Amino acid sequence: MPPRRPSSLVAAPQQQRSRETHDALLQAFRRLLRTKAFAEIAVAEIAGAAGMSVGGFYARFAAKDALLVPLMEDILSEGRGAIDAALDAPGVAASLGRIIEAYVGVMIQAFREHRLVFQQIRQAATGETAVALMRLTHEFNVFAHDRFRTLALQHRASVKHRSPAQAIDMALFIGSASAREAVLSENWKSYEIRPDDATLAAEIARAMRRYLEGA
Repeated sequence: MPPRRPSSLVAAPQQQRSRETHDALLQAFRRLLRTKAFAEIAVAEIAGAAGMSVGGFYARFAAKDALLVPLMEDILSEGRGAIDAALDAPGVAASLGRIIEAYVGVMIQAFREHRLVFQQIRQAATGETAVALMRLTHEFNVFAHDRFRTLALQHRASVKHRSPAQAIDMALFIGSASAREAVLSENWKSYEIRPDDATLAAEIARAMRRYLEGA
């Protein structure tokens, strides 16, 4: 994973003990987020769950929302590993269809696994924290899109478009945005469908293939 960069939000751990304390606070925060809203979690509660004082917390994090930065770093690091595993799996690179299916499947799985955390981050992040999270998200998207793009361009002959590279990027936008909004927002109120994740992945992949291959 990319190295964590120090900022005014998070004090970079310099020693093993400091790293363990940092990680204990982060894991305590992550556990609490599974059952409570961000606004309902107090710094004292995070510190207590990690077995340390409030002063120890503020020695490492500028504020409660600063924890969102290393939390997002960990989630996106896991996401990079999942994308690599999906796209490097045997046989995936053999066809454009398999590449699309692998990419869409792993994105939907990641959005589903971290849905509650992503929703809370959207609601809670402000100021410098929001800027840092936008940067991390951008860096992840560059990585994920480049992995897909590199493999897809190997099958440019299958793309029925005057500009295969442009079409592949447009397909990435269609697939990524659809997966993100369908899982994170679940804005199905005006539709007559309520697809499960397998159906959602299959239909998004079908739409991307039809756009790229014209079939």
